[in-house]
Amino acid sequence: MNDFQSQENVTGHFDRKANEYFDWYHLQNLEGHSFRIRKTRCMDMLAPLPNGSLVADIGCGPATMVKELLDRGFNVTGTDIAPHMIEECKVRFGNDPHATFLVSTADRIPLSDASQDAVTAMGLLEYINDEPAALREFHRILKPGGLAVLTYPHYWSPSRAWNRFTHLLALPILLLLGKRRNASGVKHREYHLASTLKMIRDTGFMADDVVFYNFKLGLRPLDSWFPKTFMHIAEALERFCRTPVLRRIGTGFIVLAKKT
Repeated sequence: MNDFQSQENVTGHFDRKANEYFDWYHLQNLEGHSFRIRKTRCMDMLAPLPNGSLVADIGCGPATMVKELLDRGFNVTGTDIAPHMIEECKVRFGNDPHATFLVSTADRIPLSDASQDAVTAMGLLEYINDEPAALREFHRILKPGGLAVLTYPHYWSPSRAWNRFTHLLALPILLLLGKRRNASGVKHREYHLASTLKMIRDTGFMADDVVFYNFKLGLRPLDSWFPKTFMHIAEALERFCRTPVLRRIGTGFIVLAKKT
């Protein structure tokens, strides 16, 4: 997967979003709910860690989860490929002695072997070229038994399937009009649970837990017409995040992996 997309474009894209990215967590719609519940679920998975644990937040953005990590008593190292994201981190938490921020790719993290109690990768892996290389790097910096909290967009959620279907319907019209979809943006992957768990195991981890999130029933364009209604529906459905069938409605899933 080394030719998935230009990582320079990814860097530029998130550099441009650095000033506004933090605000997306406060949107009163399904997008804002997705960001918030994803962070909540990630923090829940870190509950077993004791006070003083060392946590590497890889792809930390503008410190979107750093306050929660510091409030738990963790020592945080945040890394991101986008320099402007790290600048935002330093503005918010640069004076905190328990927080350090570094510009770094996910497959070359400037931390020592077996030095971290946990790694978080929230909204990261779907953008990078070589996911196994990143997972192996997470494994390298984790202590034996260390935890990795990994988030993934869910391929078979109804809303993602609907988006793919409607894009196929619209594609001939866009081509006739000479328009290119997402011409200047970045791509991201969507994931099947079984193959994702296999990739995680193949890089030296054991998957301890899986939880789904963002139960989006408002298919476009309904989600944009009635944003708060479908946000409240999604919030009510979050209790099904671990059920065998209904959890698959979630637009994303999170894996708690342990270094073996």
